[in-house]
Amino acid sequence: MTRALAVALLAAVAAPAAGAYIEAIYPLQNVINESEVIALGEIEKVDPKNKTAVMKVTKTLKGKCDYDRVRMNIGCGQDWHPDAIMKHFAVGAPALIFYNGERRAEAYVSRFFFQLYGDAGAPPDKAWWNFTHIEVRMNRTFNGTVSELDQLVSDVLTGKRKAPSPDPRLPIITRNDAKALPAHGEPAVDEASLPPPFAKRDPARKPKPREAESPAGAVRGGLAYEYYEGAWTELPDFDALKPAAAGVAETIDLSKCARQEQVGLRFRGWIEVPRDGDYIFTTVSDDGSKLFIGRTEVVSNDGLHAPQEVAGEIPLKAGKHSITLLFFENSGGKQLDVFWEGPDLPKQPIPSSALFRAAQP
Repeated sequence: MTRALAVALLAAVAAPAAGAYIEAIYPLQNVINESEVIALGEIEKVDPKNKTAVMKVTKTLKGKCDYDRVRMNIGCGQDWHPDAIMKHFAVGAPALIFYNGERRAEAYVSRFFFQLYGDAGAPPDKAWWNFTHIEVRMNRTFNGTVSELDQLVSDVLTGKRKAPSPDPRLPIITRNDAKALPAHGEPAVDEASLPPPFAKRDPARKPKPREAESPAGAVRGGLAYEYYEGAWTELPDFDALKPAAAGVAETIDLSKCARQEQVGLRFRGWIEVPRDGDYIFTTVSDDGSKLFIGRTEVVSNDGLHAPQEVAGEIPLKAGKHSITLLFFENSGGKQLDVFWEGPDLPKQPIPSSALFRAAQP
């Protein structure tokens, strides 16, 4: 592989931190070019207790595969990734592996890439590959089925097709997304019902922009907020809870929290969109957060996790649109940052001047 990918993979092996993910927009053509071997197979054995899986190689697409079977140690992976990926190692599930001479690999199962590294000096019939993590951003490289990727790679290698460009606007894969994605053998769902990171965007089917609202008596500068206290592992139903405090938040931040842990916030009001167009909203939160425009869930960044960035897109007409932002923190450090970007609007924190609230929150 090229030095760039080798450095990225070596960093992942050396440091089990969030920075080990491939962060850049990574074209499929690069993945193909930088792999010495590309092989197709299927999951032959799974040991849920010890978190191991074995892939039997059935076909080589590029190079010479030295392995009849790829033995994977999943339990050594980072953070939530082993638990999230194990359901996708179902016996009979198809899988692909892309690797180099140093046995640094990107593999593919269900609809996502995951990273492995092996020992190039180990005999092929005894070698084990260690799992590090799901590549949470490489759904932007490709997010179709394994059979679709198999055919696409074959066509690219034979010159029948060009590899598609990445889609940088797809949200990253979260733990909840990986768990919600149907695994091999589970009932299939319509592609429109897949978690957002695995949805296929069709430029020819552009959704209709949301019409602006005309809220009576809206006051510029901040949102109404409600502050809650409690222990949760995901966002609760705030409607069923009594807030510990409420009032006006001039900006979207955590200054209204009275303590560091086991807290929740709900912000509500309107956001003023300067012009018609597609808008991307992003939350960076620790722990969970969600952002709604009207009743549409634009960003889902829920669950227990370290600071994590998730984005979503929605077409909007110029004017005011209702906005709801939910947040909770269980334990440890907490963080909440919210950004927007759109036509002639570079990515930036949402300013107070763009937020409106009811006159009497």
